[in-house]
Amino acid sequence: MAVDTSSERGSVCVVDGHERSECEPARAKPVIEVLGEVRIASSIQYSERLFRSIEFLFHYLPFQLSDIDLFAAAAGPGSFTGLRVGLAAMEGFIAAHAHEKRGVGVTTLQALAWKTGLCDVLIAPMIDARRGDIYGALYRRTRNSDALVEVAPPVVLKPAEWLNSLAQVPLVFCGDGSNRYRSLIEEQPDWTIHPMDLYLASTIAELAMTSNGGPLAPVYVRKTDAEIARESIGSPSS
Repeated sequence: MAVDTSSERGSVCVVDGHERSECEPARAKPVIEVLGEVRIASSIQYSERLFRSIEFLFHYLPFQLSDIDLFAAAAGPGSFTGLRVGLAAMEGFIAAHAHEKRGVGVTTLQALAWKTGLCDVLIAPMIDARRGDIYGALYRRTRNSDALVEVAPPVVLKPAEWLNSLAQVPLVFCGDGSNRYRSLIEEQPDWTIHPMDLYLASTIAELAMTSNGGPLAPVYVRKTDAEIARESIGSPSS
């Protein structure tokens, strides 16, 4: 089961598949079948809607939550509150059904890059971080491989600042940040925007069954409001 609570486009899905074993070649891509999915575009708090979505989903599935082997969640960057709700939910389910259950966190930037389905090109996922900022990173996926290589690590910057820092080479952008700041991207003739829907739960589930996943821990990139407040209190000008 995978959940994405990183943005206003939330999703929950249950998939059937298997992770690549050590005996399988590295180029073997995990094959998954989506058994059920709930998508919600709303600003309602995830603490209210996530568990209702999960309950609705399992009402129509021929098995129970206790039968899930792998729990995955969006690790961020994204909404601080939303991420905490999704990650805590997965940790709670693992604790409640602790027999050989695993948890995996997948960054939203990874999921966006993977969802393009593009190989052997530089992919630049770009998320609207609000406050006039974006989250961005660079990835490359090798053909016939499940490896998503991080070319440039996640950052939070002003859109123009990040775009100006990128090399003038062919890039493929994706994510809601690329849609919002399309005019800046289109100034470069070798830069394109990949159109796709932004619901990521099924992509997170697929990535969780590869070597690209990480721990069930938040990836914030930007400091939280509490951290900023603590630093301002301790600064000489506060």
